[in-house]
Amino acid sequence: MKEVLDFELMRKLARQYGLDQVLDESAMTELRLLEADKGETICEKGERPERLYFLVQGKLKIFTTLPNGKSLLLRFSTPLALVGDLELVNGKEANNTVQSVNRSLLLAISYRAIQNTYVENPKFLYFMLSQVTHKLHTFSNLSSLNMLYPVESRFASYLLSITEQDAAASEEIQTSKLTELADLLGTSYRHLNRVIQDLCGRDIIRKVRRKIVIQNVEELREIAGGNIYE
Repeated sequence: MKEVLDFELMRKLARQYGLDQVLDESAMTELRLLEADKGETICEKGERPERLYFLVQGKLKIFTTLPNGKSLLLRFSTPLALVGDLELVNGKEANNTVQSVNRSLLLAISYRAIQNTYVENPKFLYFMLSQVTHKLHTFSNLSSLNMLYPVESRFASYLLSITEQDAAASEEIQTSKLTELADLLGTSYRHLNRVIQDLCGRDIIRKVRRKIVIQNVEELREIAGGNIYE
C-alpha cells in the first residue's frame, strides 16, 4: 500500500465516518491515508498486524485458508469497516486474509499510537464493540450460507456482493478464475461450471470475453435468497 499525502482529504474522510468523535486528538494526528490497489493484500492470515485500518472507500474481500490449502470466502466489507481490531485487543496473529477488491482507501493508525490509551477512551471502546458485534452477526449469517445453501445460491450471493453498488467490480468475475472461485465457495470447479452453464441457459448471466456479466439481477437476488457476503 502507498501513502496518500493529502491531509485535507484524510481529515475529511475521518470526519465523514465520525472517527474524529471516537479518537482523541493525539490519535488523530497519527492517522495515515493509504491506498490499496485491486487485489492487494491488506492483512494476511498468520501475520501479526501492526496497524488498525478503517476502510473509508472501496471494498475488501475476507477469506480464510483451510488445512487442505484451499480458501473459503467469509464476507466482503464496505465502509466503514475495521481491519486488525481483534488483533489489537487479543495481540494474536490474524485468522483471515483481507484483500482489496478494487482500489480502496484506508485510514490507518499504528497499534503503538493507541495501545496505551484506547482502554481509557469509552467512546472508542463503544465504537469497537459495535464493530465487533456487527462482525459476529455477519459471520453467523454467512456461516449458515456456506454450510446450508446450495452452490447456486452461494454463487448468486457472490455475484451480488461483488457488483452491488459497483458495476466496475464485475471485471473481477473472470472465467479464468473459476478454479479459485470454486475453492472460495467450497465446491468443485466442475460443479460451479455446471451452475454457470445453467444460469447462462436461463439468461440470468452470460459470458462475454471470458468474463461473466449479470443480465437479470432480480432473478439473481431471488436465487440468493436475500443473502450476500456482507
